Amino acid sequence: MAETTDEQWKQERELVLSEYGTWRLTADAEAPVAAEVSTLETLLRLKAEQQGSPEPGWWTPELATALLTEVVPRTVVQPRERVMDMVPTLVRFVTYLSETGRWEDGAMPITEAPAMVESLEFATLEAADDPSRRSFSTNVLGHGMALGVDLEDDEQLAGYMHWYNSLPDEERVELSDTGRLPAPTVAFDREEEMQAARADSTVSGSWPWFLPALDEDDGIALEDMVPGDDHTIYADNAFVRRAAALLDLLGEGDRPVTATGALNRADCVELLEGETAGTTPAVRTMWERPELAGPWITLLDGGWLEVTGSRVHRLSGPVPYVAADADAEVAEGFVEFGHAVLTAHLFGKDAREAEDGGFRGMPDTIAALLTACGPSGLTLPGLQSTDPYASQVPIDPATGEWDREEVSRFVAVQRDLSDLAEIGILERDGEHFTGSAAVMVALVALIRDQNAPDDGTDGRI
Repeated sequence: MAETTDEQWKQERELVLSEYGTWRLTADAEAPVAAEVSTLETLLRLKAEQQGSPEPGWWTPELATALLTEVVPRTVVQPRERVMDMVPTLVRFVTYLSETGRWEDGAMPITEAPAMVESLEFATLEAADDPSRRSFSTNVLGHGMALGVDLEDDEQLAGYMHWYNSLPDEERVELSDTGRLPAPTVAFDREEEMQAARADSTVSGSWPWFLPALDEDDGIALEDMVPGDDHTIYADNAFVRRAAALLDLLGEGDRPVTATGALNRADCVELLEGETAGTTPAVRTMWERPELAGPWITLLDGGWLEVTGSRVHRLSGPVPYVAADADAEVAEGFVEFGHAVLTAHLFGKDAREAEDGGFRGMPDTIAALLTACGPSGLTLPGLQSTDPYASQVPIDPATGEWDREEVSRFVAVQRDLSDLAEIGILERDGEHFTGSAAVMVALVALIRDQNAPDDGTDGRI
């Protein structure tokens, strides 16, 4: 016998609820059937999706208790009067299931079911009033409902979330933890916040929520960014040093490569020992070591290396490689090489598809890199529910949970920055990323390349 699909169970729930409405009106023509069916639809859907129990007629004490005291408080935003109606509605539904022969064999005894569900009334109210049982999003949205916000009205919800996001960190945390904010720094005014949200949508567009706010005067004039000529900012960049070390290893000769076009293990170990204070690193293949694979691919793409058959040798490249030296003339050559190799990597990554090692989060990644190269660097928020920054994640009004597209947007940028840190272009300490002036200059070159002459920009980003 074929297994019942999710779509078939959904159709079964719809049929049962329709029949319940008829059954209820037959018993009481004045019954608030629409509200009861809406409540039951929510319960049956959560029972199927959250508890893996799609059968409308299958109920056990454990399942009913968890549904009403754990699942509902965590996922549903609703006024207290609807919470109060929930248990009586479910008791009537159990009676309907019994009278129509829809109670499943093997569930709890139908003679005990109504009393068992009725006994959960106080526990259900207690759970609904306990902020620790709710998710941070239901706490935040529940407070909005208490303020009179229609959560199904996109403009009202946008205005409320604009107000919420304007609160100081500690107040957002308090609200997401408790569902209450008795003395906010800024009082909530629905009309004013709706207007402010509309204005923000027009002015700031899609500026990433996980980056520091961009004020009107925060644009960076590209013509004001002058490349640095201090060779130390390039010598201090790990990616440039590793690219130089690869070219130094090859010298004027050539080296063998593996069948996959990589340096052999002995050469990889030699390169890595220079960064591990003499400790011999374990290497199976160069492709497992981003700190080598990253500059290797860039040197190949940029024309500094060429693989012929089973050997690799150096080429002059677009800018000749000059080793780092304090001598002024030599230092200038190293600066030109360092800038060229950093730029080549960013250009190459931008040209590739994400699945081939390209950027995943453009154009947000550009904004994040500009911030990371600024004086304070960039600290990305954590997404654990215990992290105070988690309260900044935009809420999807349709689900009351984090907006999946916005979370994906964040994750894409996080992965891009992590990739750049792995190969040494950025520095990383936990979730704090920093880029040097050398990286900023290469980034400006990428931005200039992306900005077409007729794109209507004024040279500000």
